[in-house]
Amino acid sequence: MDNQERLQKLKKTFNDAATGYDKPALRFFKAAAQRLADSMDFRGNERVLDVACGTGAVALECARRLGAGSVTGVDLSEGMLQKARAKALEQGLNNLEFLCRDLQAMDLAPASFDAASCGFGIFFLPDMEAGLSAIAQQVKPGAAIGISSFTGEMMEPMSQQFVERIQAYGVPVPPLSWKRLDDANKHAALYRAAGLENVSTRTEQVGYDLDGFDEWWDILWHSGFRGLLNQLSADDLARFRGEHGQEIETLAAEHGLWLNVEVLISVGHRPLAQSTLKQVPGDAARDAYPTRI
Repeated sequence: MDNQERLQKLKKTFNDAATGYDKPALRFFKAAAQRLADSMDFRGNERVLDVACGTGAVALECARRLGAGSVTGVDLSEGMLQKARAKALEQGLNNLEFLCRDLQAMDLAPASFDAASCGFGIFFLPDMEAGLSAIAQQVKPGAAIGISSFTGEMMEPMSQQFVERIQAYGVPVPPLSWKRLDDANKHAALYRAAGLENVSTRTEQVGYDLDGFDEWWDILWHSGFRGLLNQLSADDLARFRGEHGQEIETLAAEHGLWLNVEVLISVGHRPLAQSTLKQVPGDAARDAYPTRI
């Protein structure tokens, strides 16, 4: 699969998921976005770039903290961006703009932002270093760059039961993307490789009890897991849901349906000396496309 095919597959997955991305079952996105925005320590007048903004969780939280500033959110999925724009309008926030762009062609002036963020997006990139470096080139020297990811136990044991069940249907499951960036040492190494400095990382638990299998299904159907479910026929999908529902309800009866969502939040800075920032060759930037779940 070449980059263009991967790009189109990714866009379809998240366009499909966009309608339910803000369902209550996925409320960990909002909670994690609040933590990331708080970590950026804004003065209030910054111009902020939010990459892979999705339905605007991080962008909206940043905008709320910028009384005299603004946020530019970029994402590959127009479906996600439509939701983000609607939420900004509904919440009365007018200091945001949302652009349908990819990492290769953001078409934004280099070193023009005062800060940048990327919530749960970096670990999707085949070349995470090139992706983070490309984001860093959009901010001014000394500017903060914040990212978030999940720890390795994300959604366990339910996510593992889902993987095992769908593999039994012959659906190949690629490595889970968040496990590429699931501890503080990996965060530190990534920032260092991208030429960034003064990095701090902290862990936050934003999990909660789900109200039965239907909420778990909302998470599966309205997230990156949707790409795996889309590979099932209509009949197999119905059978899969029934079988997986039974095993999840058994788990709930025995242990309670706790959704473990432990997140890592890191903030680093572009060096004041611009020449020390790692440059991203064109080919590397073109390779910085999400490929996994």
